[in-house]
Amino acid sequence: MKNYSKGKIKFILIAVLLISVNEIVAFELTRPDSTHSIKPRGAMIRSAIFPGWGHLYVHKPVKGLVYFSLEAYHVYKFVQYNDIYRYVKDTKSEIGIEAWHNMTETEKKEKIKDVTGYELHDATWRPREIRNKYAWWCVGFYIIGMLDAYVDAQLYYFPKDNVELTTDNISRSIGISFSWSLRR
Repeated sequence: MKNYSKGKIKFILIAVLLISVNEIVAFELTRPDSTHSIKPRGAMIRSAIFPGWGHLYVHKPVKGLVYFSLEAYHVYKFVQYNDIYRYVKDTKSEIGIEAWHNMTETEKKEKIKDVTGYELHDATWRPREIRNKYAWWCVGFYIIGMLDAYVDAQLYYFPKDNVELTTDNISRSIGISFSWSLRR
């Protein structure tokens, strides 16, 4: 497995972002076509390619930004804790597993700082478990984002009439009144 530095990962993410921004801006600036229709599969595929793009496709930019931000944050934290895990692993391999298990937590933190130069904090003490947790959250938000874009595209042409909360003074009851028209 190749060892990627933070600089390379940032460069790749920025390159992907710049390439896809061109398509997103071109999509947003084109005039709506009367034959153009929002397709659920298209929304889902767009979200699979780039998180949040499917929501832009169904004209929900705030939701798209939220899903993109969630993905970006969890990928960033995954990479951060993967680096920390690598520091701990490198320290263990350098001093040996026996010596590692005989050390106190304070000694382990000092040894990690001596070997790798990284100062381990309490919140980063179990980096592998935390890294895996961020990976699962990232996968979960990715799948939920695709499914949400699909559902939003399915509901795009659904009538958007009002739902009102009404009261009846005679019987002292509360009810909900739904009304919609089938014209578009």
